[in-house]
Amino acid sequence: MGAKLDDNSGLEVPKGEEDESRVKTQVPKWRTAFTLLVILIAVIIISSLGNDQLKERAGVVIATTALLWCTEAMPLMITALMPAILFPFAGVLDTKQVSAVYWNYISMLMLGTFLMAESVEACGLHKRIALAILSLLGRSEALLLLGSMLVAWKLSMFMSNTATTAMMLPIIGAIIESLRSIQREMDRKNGATGIDMGTVIYDNITTNGSVAEKLAEEEEEEEGVEADPPRFTWFCKGLILSIPYGASIGGIATLTGTPPNLVFKSNLEKFFPNSPSVDFGKWMAFCYPISFLLVITGWHVLVIMYARHSYVDMIKLIGKKLVNIFVPGRFSTDDTDDQKKWKQVNSEIQKKYRALGPLRFPEVVLFCLVIILVILWLFRDPAGLQGWSIAHYKSLVQHDAVEGAYGSDGESIHPYLKDAWIAIVIGVVLFNIPTENPLEGTWLWKAPPGKKFKRSEKLLTMEIVMKKTPWDVLILLGGGYAIAEGCESSGLSQWLGDSFGFLIGQNNVLIAMVICFMVACLTEVASNTASTTLLMPVLAPMSKTLNVNPLFLMISGTISASLAFCLPSATGPNALVFTFKEIKVIDMLRTGVIMNILSVLVVVLGVSTWTLSILGIENNEYIDSWEP
Repeated sequence: MGAKLDDNSGLEVPKGEEDESRVKTQVPKWRTAFTLLVILIAVIIISSLGNDQLKERAGVVIATTALLWCTEAMPLMITALMPAILFPFAGVLDTKQVSAVYWNYISMLMLGTFLMAESVEACGLHKRIALAILSLLGRSEALLLLGSMLVAWKLSMFMSNTATTAMMLPIIGAIIESLRSIQREMDRKNGATGIDMGTVIYDNITTNGSVAEKLAEEEEEEEGVEADPPRFTWFCKGLILSIPYGASIGGIATLTGTPPNLVFKSNLEKFFPNSPSVDFGKWMAFCYPISFLLVITGWHVLVIMYARHSYVDMIKLIGKKLVNIFVPGRFSTDDTDDQKKWKQVNSEIQKKYRALGPLRFPEVVLFCLVIILVILWLFRDPAGLQGWSIAHYKSLVQHDAVEGAYGSDGESIHPYLKDAWIAIVIGVVLFNIPTENPLEGTWLWKAPPGKKFKRSEKLLTMEIVMKKTPWDVLILLGGGYAIAEGCESSGLSQWLGDSFGFLIGQNNVLIAMVICFMVACLTEVASNTASTTLLMPVLAPMSKTLNVNPLFLMISGTISASLAFCLPSATGPNALVFTFKEIKVIDMLRTGVIMNILSVLVVVLGVSTWTLSILGIENNEYIDSWEP
């Protein structure tokens, strides 16, 4: 009993090595306090210096970084991000300038969001959110489909689509097994079968591998076990498909939700540097409604195809309750056998949620940090208002700024602090907050009886970053920038754009529909990031050929790149669901074709109506002044 399983590798770790490993990952309390003190002093000194003392401000940034490097108060790689934070704050370089020295502004923004997502996964906050929503909505087949889609949709706004799907599938697998056990138990009691499957529920929903695969192996070992009823198997297909579909749709809602959105932003700034900035808040203003309509459309498709009877029953029940309000007792509302079964299922989901225990310190802190991150993004430079980044810019350069991002002379203002800066700041903070309450056991916070405070890990560690960060995506984005540069300099993008001359003079809705269907078809055989990377340099000059606003075509193409619903090769989430024996390629293809057609119509509706209005574009025509 002197060994323990390592949490990452699953191998036995001798007792002595276990203690040594813990010492390596746990950070003394003085380092966090020292880091915060050094940064606070630097901020105070920078704020006290005059607007013309840029050399002094730069010196403070360099000295701060060097001090943190020498003391190793933070991991060296994280300390190396301090210039990206302090130079824009000091007004020496703006976020784009300093990010370009590292690699690229968009890559820096992506890295910041990766750090936040990795810490959320590490502390298990995403599991609590998922089970909470499922326990609220898991009361019928139709509502369970809605709940699973909403969970994947919400989580993928701030996590990668693939990570969201990988996290959700074991939970859905446990729910499917719960349904199977309850169904067979009810059949046994009703004399339909003589087989007692019991109420086997997997207590650990986060075990490695697919729950469905384990279920299939156990069923193969048990001779004489009957096949699932066709209705149950059919519903399971829809439930499993709801996860990748919800995850793909959720990534559309936020600028950082999926890489294609950032590919769009980088190409917009490259081809049209004088165009209005599309930041996190503006993107969410027009894309969140589109994403919401898509998830509701997707839910109706799945319900009608895989749980039509439940949808009808739900409408009937709502109708009966409405009638009983005006005519009490007109209809009986006693639970049917189906409703009793779903109450048992909901009870199992709630049991899983209660097993997580009360909210822990890291979950509370991370939830607050996510809220702070979103608020800072939304109010950095809101449309029509003077955001906090403009106020910071004025304090540095004494620019007579008015509403929005323009000065009194009409000159465009480019704030030093941008979305990537916020993401990196929050990312660095994660490396300095312990996983246990640092005040517990002190005179400020009484510790539980018998508990002694010990050094704990941080919310985010280098081990997690190096293991979880998708560096391949960052490199892929870099390749996309190279493609865009090559297409523009060689004239290839302009030639490809001119080849769509047959659309000149056509209705804007027809143009958007052609573009959306073309991109949606391409993304079924190529990754959404690759599709966007290839098409953005083509759509940008095409807008001039067709005399339509560049944002109209580029946003249409970007959103459509996430409409990958037909094939397992189209995107990571689609491939992951094939670990379930219930899913066949024909099932995804059958459902995906309908999803693609309806989704393209929703995208065209959104882009053709409220999107350009939110961006302040009155006429959908090409604007020459946006060019470099």
